[in-house]
Amino acid sequence: MAVLEEIKIGNGRIIKGDCLSVMDNFPDNHFMLGFTSPPYLNAINYEEHIEKLHGAKARWEREDISYEEYRLFLENRFKALLRITKPGGHNVVNIAPVLWNGTRTALPFHFVSWLEDIGWQFKEDIIWEKPVARDRRSGVLLQHPYPGYYYPSLVAEYIFVFQKPADKKSQNNIYWNRSNEEKIKNEIDLKDYQGEKSKNVWKIRPLSPQENLHPCPFPLELAERVIQFYSYKGGLVIDIFAGSGQTNCAAEKLGRAHVGIETQQKYIDYAVEQYHQILNGET
Repeated sequence: MAVLEEIKIGNGRIIKGDCLSVMDNFPDNHFMLGFTSPPYLNAINYEEHIEKLHGAKARWEREDISYEEYRLFLENRFKALLRITKPGGHNVVNIAPVLWNGTRTALPFHFVSWLEDIGWQFKEDIIWEKPVARDRRSGVLLQHPYPGYYYPSLVAEYIFVFQKPADKKSQNNIYWNRSNEEKIKNEIDLKDYQGEKSKNVWKIRPLSPQENLHPCPFPLELAERVIQFYSYKGGLVIDIFAGSGQTNCAAEKLGRAHVGIETQQKYIDYAVEQYHQILNGET
C-alpha cells in the first residue's frame, strides 16, 4: 500500500490525495458512514480558487468539463466508497442542481440513478432549506409580471441517503448487533425532534463567505445531524471530499472516529485550524 500524507486531528485524520487512490488503502467493510458534498460539475474550479487565495489570480474561472467525464468521476469514487462501507452502513450526500450560462442541470436526480446502478440502495431524500435574502433571480417576475417569467429563488439543496445492502435483511441496519448499553449510550436527545428535525425539510442557515475559507462549505450543524442519525459513537466516519473539514469536526464533537480526504493543502491546513477553534469553543 502507498504511504499516505496525512494530518492527525483528534480521533481522526485528514489525508491528502485523490480519494479514488486513497480509498484503495482501506479494507472492505471498514466505515460505518460516509458524508460528503462532491464537486458540482463545473461550478467551482478549486485549483484556481487556491491560486486566488494565494494572490496569484485576481479571480477564478469555472472549468468546463463534459457531463460524461463528470459522471464517470463520481461513479468511480462512490463505487470505491461502496466497497469500504460496512453492510447496512450509509452514504449521505449533499448535492444540488447546477446553474451555468442560463441552464440548470438536474444533477441530483441524475446522481440517484448513477449510485443505484453501482449498487447503492436509495433510502431517503431530505431537503436542506437555506434561509437567504431576496435575490435577483426571483425579482425577474417583479420586473415582468407575466406568465413565463417566474424564476424562484434557489434556497434549497438535497441530502440523499443511500445504504449498502447487507446479505441478510435482519442485518440491513446499523443497530442489529448493538447491546442495550450501547444503544443507551447513543440515545438521541428528542426534546426538539417533533419540530423541524422530524421532517424531511431541514432549515439550517448556510455559512457566509466570511465564515469559511472554502468556496462552498456545508454548515457544521448539517454534518452533526447526519452523523448523529446515521452512526454510533466509536464508529468510523469518512468524507471523501473533505474540503474545510466540517465532517471531521462534527464527528469529533460527537465521539466518532473520522477520516477526511482532500486534494488541496490549503483547505487541509484551514481544516486543522477550524478543528482547533471548534473543539476549543472559539466558533
